[in-house]
Amino acid sequence: MAVGQLLHLADTVTLSTNSSASGTIPNDGNVVIGDTLLVGCLMPSGSRTFSISGGGGAWTSLGTAMQSGHMSQLWWRTAEAGDLGAVVTVTPNTGNIRQVLLIGRIRGALPSNPVTAASTTSAAATTKVTPALGSVGASSREISIVWDSRGATTPNTSTWTAPAGQTRRGQAFTTAGSGSCSGAWGDSDTTVSGTIGSRTWTADQSALGSSWTLAIAPAEQTITPSRIASTVAIPTPTLLPGAVTVPVARIASTAVMHAPTLAPGPVAVQPARIQPTTVLHAPVLTPGAVALTPSRIASTTVVYTATLQPGPVTLTPGRIESTAVLHAPTLAPGAAVLTPTRLGPTAVLHAPVLAPGPVTLHPARIESTAVVHAPDLHAVEPDTDVALTVGRPYSRWATAVGAPATRWEVGAPW
Repeated sequence: MAVGQLLHLADTVTLSTNSSASGTIPNDGNVVIGDTLLVGCLMPSGSRTFSISGGGGAWTSLGTAMQSGHMSQLWWRTAEAGDLGAVVTVTPNTGNIRQVLLIGRIRGALPSNPVTAASTTSAAATTKVTPALGSVGASSREISIVWDSRGATTPNTSTWTAPAGQTRRGQAFTTAGSGSCSGAWGDSDTTVSGTIGSRTWTADQSALGSSWTLAIAPAEQTITPSRIASTVAIPTPTLLPGAVTVPVARIASTAVMHAPTLAPGPVAVQPARIQPTTVLHAPVLTPGAVALTPSRIASTTVVYTATLQPGPVTLTPGRIESTAVLHAPTLAPGAAVLTPTRLGPTAVLHAPVLAPGPVTLHPARIESTAVVHAPDLHAVEPDTDVALTVGRPYSRWATAVGAPATRWEVGAPW
């Protein structure tokens, strides 16, 4: 699953007379088990530290950013049942002091180790530049967090402006006075990779502060059974974006396999053999590509190929036997290539619906009584071709069923 955007869940600010700050993780559907929870807190002191409590398990600290008169700290954990509706409390190790607390969540992150972080501190200024963070993996999400604090003589910040390419998701401000402070965070508008950070956030008041760059890694999933036995049903994952490979050696009779929904991303379903009565549902991709490459699709098998918007699909089984029914994809727009080496007697092949796009059907052999349905093309240029390229039939030409306006290219007669 691709890493989703940062969702701001709660914020709390305290007075100088408070000894802790607390916020509630909602139990309203905005957080589900497996989400990554983020907590950040700030206080106008560089000589104290925070502790955190609450929720269903331990919190992992991402470190601290400290200088005289300023300290910020971040934590994360993967949400469990005990986190839903839980109160999270952050407490300085000594004394009462103003604090700013932010609580958020990210969906689709790698559960085992989702967060890579870098922090930096800055002198008094209206701008805060987030630190650079390198070697970030593909399809990650970049999160920026900025904090500031000041003395009583300086008005408190009242707004933060996010840089181009990022959206502010939350901000909070204490009341003005000795030790007033504020914080804000946001995330990248798209997924990122490589070197990230170096983003300039702007406050409406000058103050010393700190800034953070987080890289949130996407979840990964691989399904590699050596055999999927009869009557097994395997719904494969929903990935946003990402890739899934199901390279089984054998999918037995009556097995049902639902391939993933990807937005975007590719999927490869490549069993060596799909046996009779198997039903294989290929993925929905927006956009992306799907490849179905079994070496054999046996008699009575039904294969539903992908719906792509847009993207190509390639079906390359070595053999499609008699009575097999193959439903080719719906593409809007896109291309389909169907390349079995043999289309057996009584096999029925439905070519795709394209709006617009080309389709190529080129089995090496179409045997007698096989029926090939030509594609339905919408909004295609008048000279667009649909090519049916075959070798020598077993005994006679197969029946070609298609719109009269479609031009068939079958080569010279035998």
